[in-house]
Amino acid sequence: MEELLLLSIGFGVGLSGAIAPGPLFTATIKDTLKYGPLTGPMMCIGHLFVEVSIIIGLALGVSYVINIPIVRALIGVVGGVGLLYLGYQMIKERKKFESISEESIKNIDVNTRELKNDLLPPIKTGFVFTILNPAMFIWWFTIGNGLIMRGLAIGFMGVFMLFIGHWFADVSWYTFLSVSLSKGKKFISKKVYEVILLACGIFLLYLGTTFLYGSLPYFSSYI
Repeated sequence: MEELLLLSIGFGVGLSGAIAPGPLFTATIKDTLKYGPLTGPMMCIGHLFVEVSIIIGLALGVSYVINIPIVRALIGVVGGVGLLYLGYQMIKERKKFESISEESIKNIDVNTRELKNDLLPPIKTGFVFTILNPAMFIWWFTIGNGLIMRGLAIGFMGVFMLFIGHWFADVSWYTFLSVSLSKGKKFISKKVYEVILLACGIFLLYLGTTFLYGSLPYFSSYI
């Protein structure tokens, strides 16, 4: 049961990050015009190479200090505050995000006759845009650390389930984006996109609150 919960948390947090317009979002749109509908999942493979290294490193590092109350408390607080901030920003700026995404795909026309049959460039682009994005590293060393600590509560399988949920969210969203654009369709309506952003923001606020609440007992030893 806990494994399924961690899988769901990983998916929810992953979708919240993927759906907000950013460097990888823009790069996926750009490369879809060249390489077609498989651009999204290929981008995620490049993204995966970077993230899996970070997750393994953090999991091994956190596993050594997870039983120290103050460390658990601080990781929980930093992760909780980070989630609350992201949730607040997503709710507050959802109309702005919608406008950015709308502008990004405006007047896009995919000419299937000119598509290049090469899947390696999107993988490279996903890797480069991930490793050169400082926000991604900040996210993992703050919020991600809190998620990993929660997963380690049931062992490395918990971290694995979080990762699978997180990566499945990325693959689902970017595949949907590249396939929709390749078919010449508007990938999502304004209203639906805004509702999804709102739901993701509320989810992050809830998760951030639970992180903060869960860290309180670990401060009791020092009060």
